[in-house]
Amino acid sequence: MGPSIVIEKLEFQRGESWQVRFIRGLVTFLVGHSGAGKSTALEALLYPLGLTTATIMPEVGACQQIRLTFRVAGTRWQATRSGSNPRARVSLKNLDDDAETEHSLPVKSTKSGEVTASAFVQDLLGLPQASRGATRLDLDAYYNTILALRQHTIASAFLGGGKDEERILVLETILGLWDTDLARLEKNAAETASRFAKAKAELSAYKRVQEKGGLTDPDRVRSDYEQKQREHVAAAEAWQNTDAALKAAVGEHGRLIALHKAADADRRKAGKQATAAHEKIQAATAEHARAEGALGELLDPPAEDCTRCGQALPERDPGMCRQCGQPCQEDTGHRERKLAAARAKTEHLRQKLRRLEETLAAATTAADRAEDAAGAALKDRDTYDQDRLQPARTTAQQAEKAAHGLSRDVARLKEWLDSSDYLGKQQTIIDAAKAEMERAKAARDAALTAHEVRRKEIVGRWSELFLLRLKQINPDVETAYIDSADFTTRVKERDNPDKTFPQSSVMGSPKVITNVAALLSLRDLGRADPAVRVPPLLIIDSPLADLGAVDQATGHRLIEALIDVASDTSTDGYACQIIAATNDPLPRQYADVREIPVDTDHRFFDHAPHSDT
Repeated sequence: MGPSIVIEKLEFQRGESWQVRFIRGLVTFLVGHSGAGKSTALEALLYPLGLTTATIMPEVGACQQIRLTFRVAGTRWQATRSGSNPRARVSLKNLDDDAETEHSLPVKSTKSGEVTASAFVQDLLGLPQASRGATRLDLDAYYNTILALRQHTIASAFLGGGKDEERILVLETILGLWDTDLARLEKNAAETASRFAKAKAELSAYKRVQEKGGLTDPDRVRSDYEQKQREHVAAAEAWQNTDAALKAAVGEHGRLIALHKAADADRRKAGKQATAAHEKIQAATAEHARAEGALGELLDPPAEDCTRCGQALPERDPGMCRQCGQPCQEDTGHRERKLAAARAKTEHLRQKLRRLEETLAAATTAADRAEDAAGAALKDRDTYDQDRLQPARTTAQQAEKAAHGLSRDVARLKEWLDSSDYLGKQQTIIDAAKAEMERAKAARDAALTAHEVRRKEIVGRWSELFLLRLKQINPDVETAYIDSADFTTRVKERDNPDKTFPQSSVMGSPKVITNVAALLSLRDLGRADPAVRVPPLLIIDSPLADLGAVDQATGHRLIEALIDVASDTSTDGYACQIIAATNDPLPRQYADVREIPVDTDHRFFDHAPHSDT
């Protein structure tokens, strides 16, 4: 089994304060009805370790930081990560060694060779970074396959429902069946087979030319060689010429792009100037209209009425106030001065308006010219790209392809020309490649034979333990089998035919039981076989899904199986920590089992006690 891993507590910062949830003991159940936040808590539990596939609920995202304290092989560690920033770094600190430097690691690497937080933890847990083809294992792959069962897949998908290639490679790695030496031998066998096939193909090509009479006369070969040389020289020169023409076309196209950018900038500038001139003439027109209105009132003043009774005032002698009849203090020439000033202002504004109209006309004309110039520049650029640049690029590519093809023909003819005994030498190369291929295949096949024996042995033992765990949860199970090739399962219950996982009831209890029993028996296998490196930690979201309401006895047996695997330690003292969620409280009190009740009024995050941090 892998090194022990025990979760101690999960802390999270909200505002200036830290809150904490302790995970005391090896078996912890989060108990509460649906919607109480149990899944949120379980998803966040290993999130500080650098996982990227954990679901971040709003409650987690609202935290400034999330911190996990855990023990690996007895050493206490602390991992701290931002709750909202997906590109944040993870701080990993060894709490038992003050001299060790705290590690600040990225969640995702941004440069080659950079170690991520999940890769550091993966190495800490002794989980290999195995790969096969495009499939590469990281901490998320192990988490989604053998470390956790999620609520939305526990009753529908085998071991989390990931890609088959990833699931198989994870289980091979955990079972100690992923062998770097075997992978190297398989690669070597494939490469030697490729070299053998290439050597045979070259000999076949030579013989085809020979059968056509092209190699019967050495002079003919020499003539062909010289002709191909001349064709190659001509093709290489054509390639250089077309490449030079392409470079010139690219340069001219760049110049046209620059001209269009400049013309487009002028267009935008002229447009802004025309808009500004239009706004100014609108303001001047309004001001001129107001001045003409004021002049009109002076030329045709409105009738004067009494300010007290509103009746028309009588005519008075010049210089006398029409309302009170007293001598008026205002100079009799005041009206004429006001009229003159109003006429002068109106004329000034009329002249200003005329100048602004001329400015607007000039700006509009300039904007139209700039628009036309920008359109013409754009058309020139696109036309040149279509008519000159793209054809030049196509011609250069064709010339390059032709030159390379002739280069290969020249090299082959030169080889044939230089080797009067080509057939004998090539046959020697083929024989050597065949012998090397056969040795590589023999080494691979021997390793595969030993590997298959080990594979069938370890998976057979796992199947036995899988059956025991199934019968512990469901006594009606009679036989169970795990396929050694792809690790799929077949389970037979009493009075029913055996069924694969997909053939079991959809979203039903048989799939839950199969998933849970497979992971529990995998940990049983780890206690018995040191080569099995399964981490002794298991997180299960709602193991009683589709069980409690249908069959309470089965649900109780499943809970007892979880408690049983946590209490069973291996010879070196490793025990498996179980953290699970259930809707209903446990049926009775169990020793060393802790329940954390949560509901809408006492949520895992919102109502956690404050930390001493």
